[in-house]
Amino acid sequence: MDRHRLVPGLEHLDSGSRAASAAHARLCRLVRLAFALVALSFGAAASAQLFSRFGDVHWVDSDGATRTLDDYRGRPVVMTLAYTACRKTCSSSMLVMRKMQEILARQGRDVAFVVVSYDPARDSPAEWRRYREARGLPASWHFLSGAEADTRRLADFLELKYWVYDEHVMHDFRIVVFDADGNRKRDILWEQFPDLERELAGL
Repeated sequence: MDRHRLVPGLEHLDSGSRAASAAHARLCRLVRLAFALVALSFGAAASAQLFSRFGDVHWVDSDGATRTLDDYRGRPVVMTLAYTACRKTCSSSMLVMRKMQEILARQGRDVAFVVVSYDPARDSPAEWRRYREARGLPASWHFLSGAEADTRRLADFLELKYWVYDEHVMHDFRIVVFDADGNRKRDILWEQFPDLERELAGL
């Protein structure tokens, strides 16, 4: 026997209940999605944080002193990787970083410029000093070498791919800008060189 015929309007009640149930299910899915997106954004922010991930890692600077990236906390940081025997990409990186320093100096910004070696086995403090002097790079820049494992982790974090080919280190071009709290703010690629003023505005 059809119960809808015995109780007039029951078919409308059932369809209304089903609609309400479907709406509730959709709402629950939206809430779960919202929480997932919030969690993802917090995770992305944490993963882009320089000091929380690398602040206590030890490096050696061009004066032979032990440094950590926490030493630069409280100032914006402009960072890349390079190596002293490089003849191509690293020269372009130094050129762009010089221009960035000029722009940021005009803005009155006190910024730490940090270059970490791709080739720490060869890039001793003395090699970094010779590299700086030969290219007339600013004395205020920080040239660092560290353990191979830490170098690889930092390169991955900065999204700088590199590999060894014969006696050379082949690598990408990328300069990363962090704010004074270590949050990643800008990635500067070679094609952005003509627009550096705009890229660095408001940092």
